[in-house]
Amino acid sequence: MGTRWMLDNLRPGMRLNATGPSGTFSYVNVPARKYLFISAGSGITPMMSMTTQLYDEGRDPDIVFVNCAKRPSEIVFRDRMEHMASRTTGIELTWVVERTDRYHPWTGFRGMMNQLILGLVAPDYLEREVFCCGPEPFMQAVREALYGLGYDMDRYHQESFQAPLPDRSDVPDDVTLDDAEMAEVEFAVTGTTVKIAQTETLLSAARDAGALIPSGCTFGVCGTCKVKKTAGEVHMVHNGGITDEDTEAGYILACCSNPIGKVTIEA
Repeated sequence: MGTRWMLDNLRPGMRLNATGPSGTFSYVNVPARKYLFISAGSGITPMMSMTTQLYDEGRDPDIVFVNCAKRPSEIVFRDRMEHMASRTTGIELTWVVERTDRYHPWTGFRGMMNQLILGLVAPDYLEREVFCCGPEPFMQAVREALYGLGYDMDRYHQESFQAPLPDRSDVPDDVTLDDAEMAEVEFAVTGTTVKIAQTETLLSAARDAGALIPSGCTFGVCGTCKVKKTAGEVHMVHNGGITDEDTEAGYILACCSNPIGKVTIEA
């Protein structure tokens, strides 16, 4: 939510008091010969930082680096990570996406992180120290996968970038999105209209249309992609990144909102 507040309120010349980074989520506190870094969305940030430090120290690390995203275009730090991996033999990268980008071939894994993918990308996972960061449901799935494979969970470390998940018992469960059902999204500021499948998000539509919507986590946590909906209906299931007051005022999170029929947003 801090990112969204800064975008809305900070102006040139303002000063902020800030403290340095803190916390114990670091390989420095858990020295090991082999590491397995697993992340989703912007949870890649501490993994990238740790990998960069090992790389900058001139070592030849042994890191299996797995990041999950909704689409290839939403992989954070992709160019930076591939740049480092191309200059050492000790960084093995794996990208896992839920769906592909239109008109861009994808040869990596597609789906959700699971035991099969884990075994394929890191067959020696039992020998590795595991660091995991992402939304709580994602980390829970990783924990369950490792536990089911007999991994020593004392060697598992995680960092959440969100507050505890809110009670989502009020989310309707009778909405079924259809990949074959098309929706129309109009961007009021640019005057652009695009047609996408119901299963695509408004953030995906904005990128296809060239409309600018700031984004961060892409999992409905940070609130960066908050935008006002002026017409139409969407199906939104977020992870605490927007308040009830905002939704009542017509705001939605583009990263986790699927259009139903025709939708107009201020972007």
